[in-house]
Amino acid sequence: MTVVPASFQLAGWIPAWWRATAGGDDLLELLDPSAVAALAELRGRVSSLTAYCPALGVSVLPGPRATTQSAVAAGEAVVLHGRDRGQSYLLIPDERGWDLVACDTPRPMNLERRQAAADMAEAVVVAEHSIREAGLQFSAAARAVAVRPLPPDADSEQRGLLVRAARIWTAVDAVAPAQRTRELLRVLQTAALATLAAYTSADVNADERHPGRVGRFA
Repeated sequence: MTVVPASFQLAGWIPAWWRATAGGDDLLELLDPSAVAALAELRGRVSSLTAYCPALGVSVLPGPRATTQSAVAAGEAVVLHGRDRGQSYLLIPDERGWDLVACDTPRPMNLERRQAAADMAEAVVVAEHSIREAGLQFSAAARAVAVRPLPPDADSEQRGLLVRAARIWTAVDAVAPAQRTRELLRVLQTAALATLAAYTSADVNADERHPGRVGRFA
């Protein structure tokens, strides 16, 4: 069972679909057809995709208030940053599927993979030291890790980071919330950010990565 929110996965798979390295069927495993149709209209108008997950301290919503409240209630959202200061959007899950709504300009997120990996490794070392010093023991049962694969054009750095981050995230997630120390919460946050960094890509649109190639949207 995966602990990775769907919004993290979509931050990688939507651009892969726009780049024509993933098919519409791949996207329909995560989204409803109406959301896919709405996203087709945004190809070329988005500069980057990130995600929002308040439980993990990931990202800050830009507003307006009604849109922010919907995302907070849902517990997650995909953030689509408009190109050249253009309109930005949030993709928010609800009981019917996913709703694409306009939002204010989001803050940029630093998802540089090497920095994310370094932050996660440092957090793990600090947590291990604090646990040893305090003599803490946890009764968390180990769980199998099942994470949706990265898009087909992901590189080895992305794949390696996802494997490490998902394992660490799953291990901390298995610890009861009441037993999680401040250091373990930091591990959880850095693992979540590293996972999102593994899914995301700077090459959002097909024209940037495959000049002259026509995207396949179904």
